[in-house]
Amino acid sequence: MAVQRDPTGSALADLVARQRDEIDRLRAAARRQAVVEQAKGVLAERLSYRPDEAFEDMVRLAQATGADLVVIAAGVLGVPPPPLPPGPRPVPSDGHGEPARDGPRPDIPKPSPAPMGERTPQPVALAAIGTAADPEELADLVREHVGCDGVLVYLLEPDGGIRLEAAANVPAKVRLQWERVPPQLATGVLAAVRSGLPQWLPDLAEARRRYTLVGDPETVWRSRAWLPFRDRTRTAGVIGLLWADSHEFSAEEQWELEVLTGAAGSTLLALLSTEGAGQGRNWTLWVQHMLDVLPGSVALLGAVHGPDGGVVDFRFEAASPDAVDFAGRRYRQLVGRTILTSYPTVAGTELWAAYHRVLRTGVREVLDTFDYQENTPGLPQYGRYTLTIGKFGDGLILAWHEHEDPLQLERLRSVQRLGDIGWGEWNLVTNEIDWSEQLYVIFDRDPALGPMSLDEIRQSVVPEDLPILQNAVRRMLEQGERTDSELHLRAGDQIRCGRFIGEPVLDVEGRPVRLDVVLQDVTATRRAEKRMFDLSEQFAKEHQVANHLRSAVLPLPSRPLELPGMRVAVRYLAAEKWAQVGGDWYHAFPIDDGSTLLAIGDVAGHGLATAAAMAKLRFALTGAALTNPDPAGVLDVLNRMLTSGEGITLASAIVSRFEPTTRRLSWAQAGHPTPLLLRANEVHRLDRPTGTILGAVSGAVYATARTHLAPGDTVLMFTDGLIERRPSSGARGDDLERLMEEIIGFIADLDPAEMPQALTSRLVPATPLDDTCIVAATVTD
Repeated sequence: MAVQRDPTGSALADLVARQRDEIDRLRAAARRQAVVEQAKGVLAERLSYRPDEAFEDMVRLAQATGADLVVIAAGVLGVPPPPLPPGPRPVPSDGHGEPARDGPRPDIPKPSPAPMGERTPQPVALAAIGTAADPEELADLVREHVGCDGVLVYLLEPDGGIRLEAAANVPAKVRLQWERVPPQLATGVLAAVRSGLPQWLPDLAEARRRYTLVGDPETVWRSRAWLPFRDRTRTAGVIGLLWADSHEFSAEEQWELEVLTGAAGSTLLALLSTEGAGQGRNWTLWVQHMLDVLPGSVALLGAVHGPDGGVVDFRFEAASPDAVDFAGRRYRQLVGRTILTSYPTVAGTELWAAYHRVLRTGVREVLDTFDYQENTPGLPQYGRYTLTIGKFGDGLILAWHEHEDPLQLERLRSVQRLGDIGWGEWNLVTNEIDWSEQLYVIFDRDPALGPMSLDEIRQSVVPEDLPILQNAVRRMLEQGERTDSELHLRAGDQIRCGRFIGEPVLDVEGRPVRLDVVLQDVTATRRAEKRMFDLSEQFAKEHQVANHLRSAVLPLPSRPLELPGMRVAVRYLAAEKWAQVGGDWYHAFPIDDGSTLLAIGDVAGHGLATAAAMAKLRFALTGAALTNPDPAGVLDVLNRMLTSGEGITLASAIVSRFEPTTRRLSWAQAGHPTPLLLRANEVHRLDRPTGTILGAVSGAVYATARTHLAPGDTVLMFTDGLIERRPSSGARGDDLERLMEEIIGFIADLDPAEMPQALTSRLVPATPLDDTCIVAATVTD
């Protein structure tokens, strides 16, 4: 009897079977994926790769050999590959898990691996290489596990050449001859450095045609391979594998050798580094040792490469101890940081372009002025720098300092010293304080003690001025305002007066990140001001007394004086308000014999004593003239009076006598400006008799000159304030000649009926800083 199946039960059984198959398939796929992920981690750790770079390497090997990616991953781990999932066989893929396109995949024969005696299975080799204790042992381990005849290990040097670090089974002569390979030599090892790619040279003749060969001609290796290894993102050195017999490099072997040499390079760099595995390079350490003794801000920048191999950034690999950047970061804080992370606004600037140009061309560049603008809160907004960039190996050497002109700096130091001005800078971000040399002088502080803190400065301010300081600091910190105030400070055992000017430096959000302060010691200035005030008070009193004395002894007529045969006009022009009272004087009076005596003079000096001497001379002249009206005799009397008294008083003077009956003018002078004669619209100098200044020479002899006048003639006498310019006026030539030319310019406009006052009213003193006295006498009919 036939058995009839339940359709419902059969369908259920099929569903369960399919679900079990799906679960098995997912489990198998998960195991395969785990193998790939573990292999990525092993390669990334051994070769200092990124995981994506390790995965790409395994994919390339899978493409080259036609093997499944999981088989390659299992080989890296040294374990059997997991079984394929149940069900249909997968469609051949391109190595990334995608079905192959454009027709069937080309048949790539899988090369036979080298016998086990010649090359150690890769996981064992990787583990062994990681145990090397020094570079020489590392070279021996590479030779042992690769199965080649010789190994050379080279490291890249700053100038682009390479230096032999270790070797295995290489003759001593070759090691000595090829201890260093200069960058100019065309060799396979340098080709690997420049390209960053392995150089496979299986054929000796072809290798000789292309390159100068290491060991030629004595030592012959018929096949060789040069494989570069990297430190993070750049080539650090090359490992050379040498075979005495001809050796072909299959695709699978090429990949395995790259993996092994990459691991060997990472181990070597870890041995040479002082910072842990894979963190440094021998010449990076060498550069750091060099920078350790350099002043200023200098750093080594390494190029950071993107996935496509292009330079996308630069990293601080080493820096000098004095290096400090825009944000106040010191050299240990700089190392490991990248340019764009630290200074994002540099991208696209001339500095960024200069980095790439120098890296490409090797030609040194200097940016005399680079204005940097920051957009990060908490940092100053602006900075101006001078930068020097040079190529160093496959990186850059960068030196920088804030923009400064040596001549301007020297001038600034002189200004600070001469002006008693010092400056200080308080960085609120790093809490660092910087002082100029003069600030130490102002505070009488030993520079070895370093700058004072804000609390120490607060303690140095006298108690009554503390509110001024607190208000100034509050305005800078809270309101971002500039302040200007004066404080009294304790400096050693002294109290000094300082002008305190402060200005905050703000970030992009308006918050202060630095305080810039200028302090000027104005103690001497304030003392001088007080002394000047006291002197001005004294001077004002003296000026007032001298003015009263002059007014009492030297009355000024409001109208011309009518004297025998003459009409006399007198004009006295006082100096500016705050100039000292001078010793200018005049006298005009009739004599008993019917003649007229005219006199004018100027006592040297200013002030109350000079005014007193002027009064003394004027009174003495009156008495001498009444006794003997001869002008020379009057001057002799005045000279004997000055030379016989105590102290030294000097004075110039003119004494003249006009006799109306004969219209004769007799005159004598003692070091005084020559009088002028105005006649018929012409101006003449009177003939000058000899005579020394009064009070200079005891027993001096004075001569008398005589001239006849005509009706309408005007004799002009004056003190030096009318003609004597100051040196700063820039005037050149004879002062009296200039006065004559001035009078000629307007003499024709003078009304004879208004003489001599018409003349005196037109004359202007040469300087406002000296008194001027003018006496003009016109002969009447």
